[in-house]
Amino acid sequence: MDKKENIFPQPDGFESGFNIKTLIAALFVGFIMLPAGIYMGLIAGTSLGAAAQWVTLILFVEIAKRSFIQLRRQEIYLIFIVANSLMMVGAAGIMNGGAFSSLIWEQYFVQSPYAKAFGLSTQIPLWAVPPAGSAALIQRTFLSKVWLVPILILLATQILSRVNAFTLGYYFFRVTSDFERLEFPMAPVAAEGVWALTDLSAKKDTNRWRTFVTGAMIGIIYGAFYVFIPTFTGLVMAKPFTLIPIPF
Repeated sequence: MDKKENIFPQPDGFESGFNIKTLIAALFVGFIMLPAGIYMGLIAGTSLGAAAQWVTLILFVEIAKRSFIQLRRQEIYLIFIVANSLMMVGAAGIMNGGAFSSLIWEQYFVQSPYAKAFGLSTQIPLWAVPPAGSAALIQRTFLSKVWLVPILILLATQILSRVNAFTLGYYFFRVTSDFERLEFPMAPVAAEGVWALTDLSAKKDTNRWRTFVTGAMIGIIYGAFYVFIPTFTGLVMAKPFTLIPIPF
């Protein structure tokens, strides 16, 4: 604990990071990164995950540098948290691909030969998924009244989960952080990344930034072989060229 306090000294005061810059970053994640994450989840069975957070941070830090604006540590961390929260929404459900991915899975299951072989297709209630052979499933559309109840239930669970996160989540955060003062051993990892980008915004050449860039390049090279090549070749070839099997 003493070593951690030496690396991350306690601040003299607390400053707000919420302003127009962080609001623009939240809109960028919501309208650009979130749809991209949902699309990747539906076609590749994976999500942008932490990459969305760091891509958003690096992009806004670079834009700020070229606009002669220095982002404060509080602003960078708030952008990091907003990006993480929105991408978690995009990865909600049974599969990656947004909250509606669970309904996609359920419509597949009710029509699957395995469910039919075991007699499960007729036992699944209508409030969970429309029955096999219904027009909505044949036409592969959610724009049907038979989907109304399952979608309303899905929306209700999403709203309740958000309420749970903002009430019980905040309560237990205060208990574990302020009263029990747990160490949270993985928290310094994200904090070091934010500090590295803070140094970049302040135009400081430090080991944090060099380490951050090295790890980012390794991830970019792996992602190119894992996702980009199969996605691009799938658009121009009958069968995607896959170097690393996608476990979908």
